[in-house]
Amino acid sequence: MLLASTMGAVLAGYTMLVPVAALLTGTGGAPVTADGALAAAVPMWLAAHQIPIALDGHPLGVLPLLPTIVVVVLVGCFSRWAVRRLGGRVRHDAGAVVASQAGAAAAVAVLAGALLPREMAVTAPWASLVGAGLIGGTAAGVGVVHACGLPVAWRRVLAGWPGVALAGIRVAATGLLLTAALVLTAALLITAPAVTDIALRLGPGMGAATGVLVLTVGYLPNALVGALSWATGPGVTIGIATSGPLAAEPGPMPPFPLTAVLPVTAVPTAAPLVLLFPVAVGVLTGLACRRALPTGAPTADRIAAPVTAAAVTAVGAAVLATVAGGPLGGGPYDPVSFHPGALFGAVLLLVGLPALLTCAGPELARHVPMGSATGRRPSARPAPARSRGARQGRPATVGDLVERHRTSGSGAPGRASAATPAGRSADDPDPGSATDHRATGHRADQDSADQDSTGQDSTDRGSADDDGADHSTADHSTADHSTADRDSAADDSPDRSAIDHRADHGSADHSTTDGDSPDGDSADRDR
Repeated sequence: MLLASTMGAVLAGYTMLVPVAALLTGTGGAPVTADGALAAAVPMWLAAHQIPIALDGHPLGVLPLLPTIVVVVLVGCFSRWAVRRLGGRVRHDAGAVVASQAGAAAAVAVLAGALLPREMAVTAPWASLVGAGLIGGTAAGVGVVHACGLPVAWRRVLAGWPGVALAGIRVAATGLLLTAALVLTAALLITAPAVTDIALRLGPGMGAATGVLVLTVGYLPNALVGALSWATGPGVTIGIATSGPLAAEPGPMPPFPLTAVLPVTAVPTAAPLVLLFPVAVGVLTGLACRRALPTGAPTADRIAAPVTAAAVTAVGAAVLATVAGGPLGGGPYDPVSFHPGALFGAVLLLVGLPALLTCAGPELARHVPMGSATGRRPSARPAPARSRGARQGRPATVGDLVERHRTSGSGAPGRASAATPAGRSADDPDPGSATDHRATGHRADQDSADQDSTGQDSTDRGSADDDGADHSTADHSTADHSTADRDSAADDSPDRSAIDHRADHGSADHSTTDGDSPDGDSADRDR
């Protein structure tokens, strides 16, 4: 079973290339024979496995990707059939099928390299062994996984964010492929006259035109890779000529229809807008990852899934750019480069960053510290609120009005200045002045009585208000000083609000009694 699948894949791939070789030989003007077609199919089979060949000592590394895709599909189909016939067991059957396909491809490649004509030679024999083995083994692995499914251990791993990343890889790869196809189609439509002119010059007759068409179709996947590199920014370089959406450098171009689409003389005006396509692909990738993740997924998973998807996609794009380009005979068109390193960085940036912001942007925003504009953290304790009257420099209560009237009419500035000696704070009591203590306590009792009786005696309050208003302009500095002292005393001693006005005279430790309030009120009215 293994022998049938491996030899079937090799023979099917080689047989498929024989008619193509005969067609190309006939369009070139040479007589077509069976031996000639079979001999011409050997280097084509090597080219289908991306094995570089030298023609008369000139290396040819820009090989068409379409035959490679056909070979991968054939090997995958034969591997799928073989593993199903063996029982479809991943552990016991898959490994044998993959190993047999890779080994058969490597062995046939070495043998085919030895059968090449004299004017042809494989540039590196080890490249035949490694390149053909990698392509055969990869194709067989895809077919086996498609037939048997993923192993149980892989399914457990993919149950978390790696499975979400796999979904993101599918979206990103499909989006970039569509972007490249759109860019290439638009370029072919815009440069259709130039492409047609070059095709007619290469193939003036029906047979030659058919051969040019076959070669053009075979290099279409290479052109898609070039369009991807052009759409993401790095561009395409052929010899000294460079074309990209941001820069262009003129130079000689090979007379081939697919090279006529490259603008090398000047960058089109709207060319930079093409960079929006990979950004849109990144947004779609992020949305796919976000929808595939559960609702309560941690932030680490939301970051890992889109980043992994973008990284794997970037690696795949770089590998394709490396395989699609290469040396072109050592002439003025050598080399053909799609800039794999720059393509990797461009895909990682233009696709990965939008995908990350789309998938994990809201969660990342929650971890950003929000401070004040000056960079300092806002105070958690609000400043004590001041009364409206204190902020505007006006008395806030009737007691304040009465006190202001008393101080303004009896020379309060001098007395307040004498009551607080130098070197002593306004809040410290004077132990040597008993008379000031009694007067200050009596005055505090009067102020408390005035505040308590505001709701009972509206006539007296109105009179006191008028008197305070008439004398408030006598000494503004004293009133401001008394207001500031009362605010300070209120902040320091909220439980002793009845005696806050004693700060005008430097006393700080007196208590009010309810029994003295009527006497104080009567004394104030008599005075």
